[in-house]
Amino acid sequence: GVNIPEVIHPKVMGLFNTYTLIGGMPEVVKHYVNHKDLVAVNDVYETLLSGYRDDVEKYARNQNMTHVIRYILQTGWSFAAQIISLGSFAGSSYKAREMGEAFRTLEKTMLLELVYPSVGNTIPIVTELRRSPKLLWLDVGLVNYSAKLQKEVFGSKDILDAWRGHIAEQVVAQELLTSDYRVSHRRNFWVREKKGSDAEVDFIIQYENKVIPIEVKSGHNAKLKSLHIFMEQTNHSTAVRVWSNPFSVDKVKTPSGKEFDLLNVPFYYIGVLDAILAKYIK
Repeated sequence: GVNIPEVIHPKVMGLFNTYTLIGGMPEVVKHYVNHKDLVAVNDVYETLLSGYRDDVEKYARNQNMTHVIRYILQTGWSFAAQIISLGSFAGSSYKAREMGEAFRTLEKTMLLELVYPSVGNTIPIVTELRRSPKLLWLDVGLVNYSAKLQKEVFGSKDILDAWRGHIAEQVVAQELLTSDYRVSHRRNFWVREKKGSDAEVDFIIQYENKVIPIEVKSGHNAKLKSLHIFMEQTNHSTAVRVWSNPFSVDKVKTPSGKEFDLLNVPFYYIGVLDAILAKYIK
């Protein structure tokens, strides 16, 4: 339930930070629970990754596709939770078409998802496939290991500070995925339709007949500029900010004067976001 006392918030947040560091791959979790040894867990990550690399041949339709997929599995981890360009991805000479095919092949293995943005803020959520996608991986522990971020994540007091916030966004993306058991479930984010605009909301989800924006950010409400732009155009008055502090609700006003409730949700509640929304959306 959504009733963790504020007094044990630091303890629960600490546990979530450990989860963010090691991820949720069953073999990794089992090993960590038994040995509490982060260095030894790396052998498990390496075994998992070499398994994925060896499997590539089963999915690639030719030699060139094998190379492209291997390239993604080698370099793509450093682009977790970031908007990417398919053409010349990660400094390669591969064309957008072959890179797109390789990513779609890897999507079938459930190892990653290319998430395309929506420019609307009412249902149904329609994705814009001509826009640049955001790359989300299956597991944050694999990302930390493969992108060599473990030390940074381990050493940060707040996961929002680690690696420019990308790790926080990656772990929220995973939590959002677990809230829906359909294999077809896909995640979404929002960008402003206006060309040249940099307004972007990290995630949007459909709750009943509403599209709810989710920002993964710490700090003061004034910094949530994109959220304000989204809320000014929407037909409801509830937004979500994921952070490392205890649960709270702010009454916020957009520049044009629209009032909305900003639900400040700690990371460990993302899995029960529906229950929170049910309580606050009347």
